Amino acid sequence: MKDCRGLELSAASIEAVQAFDETITAYLGLRPDTGDKLKAIFEADPEMPMAHCLKGYFFHLMGSGGLLPRARQAFDTATRFVASATPREQAHVKALGLWCDDDHQGAGAVWEDILQDHPLDALALRLAHHAHFYSGDAAAMRASIDRVFPAWDESLSGYGFVLGMRAFAYEESGNYAEAEKTGRLAVETQADDSWAIHAVAHVMEMQDRQREGIEWIKGLEPHWVDANNFRYHLWWHRALMHLGVGENEEVLRLYDEDLWDADSDEYLDLCNDVALLSRLEMQGVDVGERWLPVADKVKGRTKEHILSFIDAHFAIALGAVGDWQSAEQLVETFSIRGGQIRDTIGAPLCRALVAHRRGAFGDALSELKTIHGDIRRIGGSNAQRDLFEQIYINAAIGAGELSTACSLLEGRTIEKPGNALSWQMYGNVLSAMGQDSKSSDAHARANTLLRD
Repeated sequence: MKDCRGLELSAASIEAVQAFDETITAYLGLRPDTGDKLKAIFEADPEMPMAHCLKGYFFHLMGSGGLLPRARQAFDTATRFVASATPREQAHVKALGLWCDDDHQGAGAVWEDILQDHPLDALALRLAHHAHFYSGDAAAMRASIDRVFPAWDESLSGYGFVLGMRAFAYEESGNYAEAEKTGRLAVETQADDSWAIHAVAHVMEMQDRQREGIEWIKGLEPHWVDANNFRYHLWWHRALMHLGVGENEEVLRLYDEDLWDADSDEYLDLCNDVALLSRLEMQGVDVGERWLPVADKVKGRTKEHILSFIDAHFAIALGAVGDWQSAEQLVETFSIRGGQIRDTIGAPLCRALVAHRRGAFGDALSELKTIHGDIRRIGGSNAQRDLFEQIYINAAIGAGELSTACSLLEGRTIEKPGNALSWQMYGNVLSAMGQDSKSSDAHARANTLLRD
């Protein structure tokens, strides 16, 4: 049988194929009923190889250590049923097996191999997009989309989602004009594509178009508010934009009313929470007791080490409440999973973040200096990783290395001259260095930007 894009699919019935198509669409659309759609496949065909493979993929995508055994179980089951399946399906199961073996890079290579022969495999495309994103390789993310894009057009199911992925790849590569153009087209094509809405929001964040970005996210809220937990990430972007224009009370309101979910343990939600509270504190905002429930969710997950990007946020949360035992356990257990990125970047980054929360700014700065140019390799977006850049600057100030902080802030104001918060920090450091005239100019620039 064939799926909605003409790819051969091993299945017992047309109902199973239709359910599979609906599940892929729900996954691409970040919809909360994706799990229900997956169950419908098994009701139609409990032995469908790609259903079991997809189940394993989803367990990995949730980023929870407790689900890894279930991903392995799904792989074992898929292996039993895939012998007579197509080579493409067999390759998908191989990729799942590599992911279960903690070889996400190897899995990504298999997905790219699939796309060479099957550029319309939307599942392989989205998973390759994910793999490149969490290896911090924006160039590979863009190349992955560009290679297959000529095979796609508006007549194909999922075309809008492919546009959304392309928009985000453009944004992370720094091609903001094409990113915004493509992202807006994606939203016109597929109005409920939260990923595309978020890609355009990224452009506006990186270009310091905060007011415009707030209106973009608010105006499209009816199209993304019913998404899965990714809706919290869009609220996070809106909160960042309010923070960028000095509306701290609105940031706290958004955190309390929209962003914080007491029942969620999704890694992205926790990263959103940690990143926003950290940024608020570095702007001198008292966040009260908000750290406590975040740290409570994190302290039992110090040995998971799914992604160093996640671990870094966990380290901050534990340090924020002074749970040094759990924080040290997180750092000390990196060797459990091993891997070059974890060992060479993840572990020192987490050591630095724990030291920063302890107030050992010199130690934090020393660790961060050794990995500063490589932090992108833990993955996440440019906007997300900017948290670590801000902590680097904060550590330099705390350690009394004002010349280092001044140099970093000078670079930020050159790269993003419309960023009021950078000008504020730059002015503060210049003042501490006794450069009153330059400090006054920097603060005046910040105030002008905030008024505008």
